[in-house]
Amino acid sequence: MKKIFSLFILITSIIHAQETEFTFTPEKGMTDYIVISVEGKTAPEIYKKVIEWIKINYKNPDKVILSTIENEYIRFEGIGENAFSYENMYGKGFKDIKYQIEIYIKDGKYKFDVIKYENWFSGNSSESASWYEIPEYKNNLTEERLKNIFYRKNGKPRETNKYFYENINYFNTLNKSLFESINSTVKKNDNW
Repeated sequence: MKKIFSLFILITSIIHAQETEFTFTPEKGMTDYIVISVEGKTAPEIYKKVIEWIKINYKNPDKVILSTIENEYIRFEGIGENAFSYENMYGKGFKDIKYQIEIYIKDGKYKFDVIKYENWFSGNSSESASWYEIPEYKNNLTEERLKNIFYRKNGKPRETNKYFYENINYFNTLNKSLFESINSTVKKNDNW
């Protein structure tokens, strides 16, 4: 009976395990969201630290914060310069990205959700310059569509997509910075 109960607990924890880092696979796409534990912190403490982090790290914080519900939710927008890597005929190229992130807050944890991910298309003779959503990172693509994007008909990987995995690290780095800010206990130095 103890073995069955232990097995049940293990299966339940695996089913309910939440991602703590963004990943990307051609079969599943990008991780939908991550949940980060911040033990010993209340929702109001986390909320305050997220707002402070945005104000410190973004040039115009009042413009990048798009929506808030005090102590529960923050949605903000940002731009990452040269944060998107891709393969072109000259080798590795870089583009700017624009993103929106939602942070849901509860006591002891927060949910970090990339809800919009776009890169800059500089235009050509038939199309004007604009931001466009990167479909490969959307979570609503079918497994069949993702496989067509990343693999040739013969099953070999497409070279043009070899940097997709490292592009995800931008959001992991952003989240790491936020997490460290939430957990910091550095007092402000007023003796200057």
